[in-house]
Amino acid sequence: MLRLGVRDFVGSLPGYEIVGEATNARAALQMIDSTRPDVVLMDIALPGMDGIVATREIMRRVPSARVVVLSAHRRTHDVRDAIDAGAIGYVLKADPPDTLMEAIEHAVRGDPYVAPSVARCLSPFDHWNPKSSVLDVLTEREREIFRLAADCHTSPEIAHELCLARKTVETHLTRINRKLGLHDRASLIRLALGMGLVHSIRSRDADDVVDGGHATLPGPMVLKC
Repeated sequence: MLRLGVRDFVGSLPGYEIVGEATNARAALQMIDSTRPDVVLMDIALPGMDGIVATREIMRRVPSARVVVLSAHRRTHDVRDAIDAGAIGYVLKADPPDTLMEAIEHAVRGDPYVAPSVARCLSPFDHWNPKSSVLDVLTEREREIFRLAADCHTSPEIAHELCLARKTVETHLTRINRKLGLHDRASLIRLALGMGLVHSIRSRDADDVVDGGHATLPGPMVLKC
């Protein structure tokens, strides 16, 4: 029932087409091979292969796909595992529809998004350490942009905060990715999380424990934009 509701909502958004649904990860992987979706909505608690393993496999098969996790869990290890597996977004099933819409829009642009309702669970990484040896190859300006990008700020937001042109920010991001051997914003986020360098992610006004009574989404959903 929840998946039907999500399908109806996403299907009503202009510019998006739902190209398939699946009740388990293995069926989803077969569908993804044939549809090559732009965005995948993925649950974590799935029968058989879980959503984390499925996300990692999706990124191996279709690196251009953007995986947004839609889960009932905001536990720290679930969020970190999802991001480490390659997910670009994380939203709770209890979140309002507008939050899911924002996550999808961010995913289409290639920008990471963590819903405010789960952001606080990443608070153990709320410390920026510019002395890390990995970042020694970056200039002071590049480290500043790295921190903001890792904090889920978009290029226009970074440009506004630092009083730079958007094109200048994007040039810096390209140089940062080249110096650190990264491929996109999602890999930058994963590096920052793995090093404990994330400053904060959007908001910290949510509890750390999710209500276990929410129903689980019975499978992944794939979209075309």
